[in-house]
Amino acid sequence: MKKKNKVLIISGDLLKHKYVAIRILKEFENSNIIFEKYPRNILKKYSKKNSIILRNHFNNVIKHEKKYFKNYCRNNNYLLKKKTLFQLTKRNINSLKTIEKIKEYDPKLIIVNATSILKENFLHNFKNKIINIHAGLLPYYKGTGCNVWTFYNQELEYTGVSIHFVNKKIDDGNIITQKQSLFIKDDNTHSIGCKNAILGAKLAIKSIKFLIKNPNYKGKIIKTKNKKIFFNKDFSKDTVLKVNNLIKDGIIRKYCKNKKKIKIITLK
Repeated sequence: MKKKNKVLIISGDLLKHKYVAIRILKEFENSNIIFEKYPRNILKKYSKKNSIILRNHFNNVIKHEKKYFKNYCRNNNYLLKKKTLFQLTKRNINSLKTIEKIKEYDPKLIIVNATSILKENFLHNFKNKIINIHAGLLPYYKGTGCNVWTFYNQELEYTGVSIHFVNKKIDDGNIITQKQSLFIKDDNTHSIGCKNAILGAKLAIKSIKFLIKNPNYKGKIIKTKNKKIFFNKDFSKDTVLKVNNLIKDGIIRKYCKNKKKIKIITLK
């Protein structure tokens, strides 16, 4: 990759986020990362509510991430240390200091993954340079926890990953590429979350290579009235209970027997 084609990753710091970062860092020599720190108790990141059901849910998130990514991240931790420019807290991601540091770095592309919302001043300084790894299929499912809500709404066909340009609206920018999740009968929301991190890394790498070769590409849109958006405040123990019951009742097994295709955007 040419020296001018710097790739900057801005990412959450859970194991699945680190896995995606490592995959990208390995692929592009002239790349670096900025981490946004998550709270030690990740329940606090997603919900102000507290219950045994919610605690168990997020304990299972951590358990599955360790199963999928702990060894890989541990074996490549040297690379993360070498490539990390600095760490951020949530309140600092849109600060003038952060923006100035990134401007000094002068990236060709900025890849964001599971960060706080980037505000208009940030976006203005890096116009047409920012792409997001979204754990959901756009424009059908926007916001947070999308691949839990597809279970909740019994619409597993909308489970997947989208790579898209970032604008001032939530998950609204033009789509670069996306792919539906591949289910097996023993999956659950946690295993799919990990599989989607693996899928997200593949799609992000493909998108970066494409955009470096095609810098004027603006992405595409899907016109549909079938759009939903979810926020952290929507997530509760009742959400978890319903999803768990649907999984016990065989929602995934039924979907695997009758997979539904939907309109998505892919790169050739």
